Amino acid sequence: MTYDVIALTRRTPDPQAIIAGMRAAGDELRVRQTANGAVIQLCDDQGRPLVSLETPVLVQVPGEIDRLLGPGYGDRLGLPVWWIEARAPSGRPEAEALARRFAAELARRLDGLVWPATAQEQP
Repeated sequence: MTYDVIALTRRTPDPQAIIAGMRAAGDELRVRQTANGAVIQLCDDQGRPLVSLETPVLVQVPGEIDRLLGPGYGDRLGLPVWWIEARAPSGRPEAEALARRFAAELARRLDGLVWPATAQEQP
C-alpha cells in the first residue's frame, strides 16, 4: 500500500517548481528516474525509494476532481487544474512527511491545494 498526496494547482508545474518541491521534501535525498522517466523517485542514502513523483496530468473534465477526491474539491480551484501525485510507502511516517512537504511546496508556488487536506483545510 502507499500513502498518496496530491497537489492540485491552477498554474502549470514547471521544472523550477518541481525542483523546489523536491528540495522542500529534503535536500539530502537522492533522485532517480523509473518507468522510462515518467516517475521520479526521492531515495534515501541506501537507494531505497521514499517518495515517487508521477508526471503531472492536466484535468479539464467537469466533475472529475470531485469524483476522484470527494465533493467540494473541484469547486475550490475550478478547471483546468494540474494533478501532481506523490506516493510514499505506507507505514513510514518520515516518507509520508516528505510527500506532504513536496505537495505543499507545489501548492504554495503554483496556486493550489493539497489532498488529503489537514483538518483546518477541509472543504
